[in-house]
Amino acid sequence: MPKVKANEFKKFGFKRCKGIPKESECYYLCIARGLKMLFVSDVCFCVNDWHENDPRIHKRANCHYSDRRTALDVVYDLIKADMLEKRVE
Repeated sequence: MPKVKANEFKKFGFKRCKGIPKESECYYLCIARGLKMLFVSDVCFCVNDWHENDPRIHKRANCHYSDRRTALDVVYDLIKADMLEKRVE
């Protein structure tokens, strides 16, 4: 679960989701290694497989934001930055 507002994830390179009203505050980050997409809103954080037909994101996996990190590396960095927490319901 996010511990901060979704727009704080822009600091880590997340982009606003396309086709969703701005007041929804939804962001994504595509990860080239493993073709994953990280999704965050004010109430949800999830790791999804990257799909070319997802209307919330850009069409080509990884565009020009390529680096050596995996989705797990990014999640770990977000936990260290105190932006995510585990919730068990």
